[in-house]
Amino acid sequence: MIGCKFMKASGSFDVRRIFKDSILSIAALLLMNLVLQFIVYPFWNKIYGNDIYGSIVYVMSFVNIFGVAVGSAVNYARMAESADRDTKGSDYLTIVFILGIAGSIATFGAAFLGKAGMDLVTSLLAGTLCFLTVLRFYSDVEYRLYLNYKGYFLYYALVSIGYLLGLMVMRVTGIWPLALIPGEILGLLYVKIKGSVLSDKLFDKSIYYKENLHTMLMLIITNLISNIIFNGDRLLLMNLVSAGAVTTYYIASLVGKTMTLITTPLNSVIIGYLARYKGQFSKRHVRLLFIMTMGIIILFSLLSVPGSYIVVYLLYTKELEAVSRYFLIAGAAQVIYFVSNVVTTVLLRLAKADYQLIINIAYGIVFLALCIPTAWIYGITGFCIAILIVNICRYVFAIGLCYKSCQDNIVKEKR
Repeated sequence: MIGCKFMKASGSFDVRRIFKDSILSIAALLLMNLVLQFIVYPFWNKIYGNDIYGSIVYVMSFVNIFGVAVGSAVNYARMAESADRDTKGSDYLTIVFILGIAGSIATFGAAFLGKAGMDLVTSLLAGTLCFLTVLRFYSDVEYRLYLNYKGYFLYYALVSIGYLLGLMVMRVTGIWPLALIPGEILGLLYVKIKGSVLSDKLFDKSIYYKENLHTMLMLIITNLISNIIFNGDRLLLMNLVSAGAVTTYYIASLVGKTMTLITTPLNSVIIGYLARYKGQFSKRHVRLLFIMTMGIIILFSLLSVPGSYIVVYLLYTKELEAVSRYFLIAGAAQVIYFVSNVVTTVLLRLAKADYQLIINIAYGIVFLALCIPTAWIYGITGFCIAILIVNICRYVFAIGLCYKSCQDNIVKEKR
């Protein structure tokens, strides 16, 4: 409904194309994440056991944090700026390389020097995986920038195939990062050969470099806060409880995370089309957004319980009894988190990137205030309740800022 109104206002969008692009985008990331969550991760658990598996999940949280915080943020920054002008890729690729290296060093430190206690070779490969993941998150801008979702689907299909091939490499070598590295390399090679975003010159600044850097840094800091909190279950439970607790919460929240995988590709389509929409957003649009997202939260949270029983029984049978008590609350927390990401994506079009930072600073403060003491005192149960409350606060705050941004824009138009 909102999408239809957007198209009428701009006169340039085809609802059937948006629907087709959404399906391709959803299918692409759903395929990749199903391979990850239902094949790779359970295989790690089967091979290494609960405690080592918990350490792997802990190290992967660093890979995911930097992959999304840097790669995805720079990707979104380029998409947002493309609404106003042509963007020079060297501005963005330079930041991706520099911060990708920083992320790989942090991941190596977590694997080799932290509680994970992994050997040198494994730790170095974990750092390499982080760098490649940052590049992969950024590189799909090749397809989103030009609304080429057929290419987008093929890109992630190749990454998924690479993961499956990587499992065979891991089985022979016994080194867990090698399960994912071939997939990242295969996807990046495809972009390098067929595309242009990885061919941009490093350190070749455009005349808009300062403006681009500001947007990138705002989104990187915002995503860094958000994804540290999103992966906070692994970080806090590993350091305050145990590696086994990391495994328990990860399995309990698995379906909640999997059911909401569609929000990431939807965000991809949303930001792509919103970047081209030149009409005005009204409070009515925000009210419709609120109604729709609330319906999604309720429906998906309820469905996460029976879905969790089925999936965990099939993939993690031995852990079913221990984790089943957390299905509803852990699933709801993940659903609310991802739905609030949709809201903040819309907000990125309504207001400056600074609002993203405001939301996530508030999010971080509430997270630290609630989750650390509850995890320390009450373990997994306390953490589950706290993270649910924190994610509800983020969603409400994001909706509130959407209303405020609409009102501010209306005032500016009258002036």
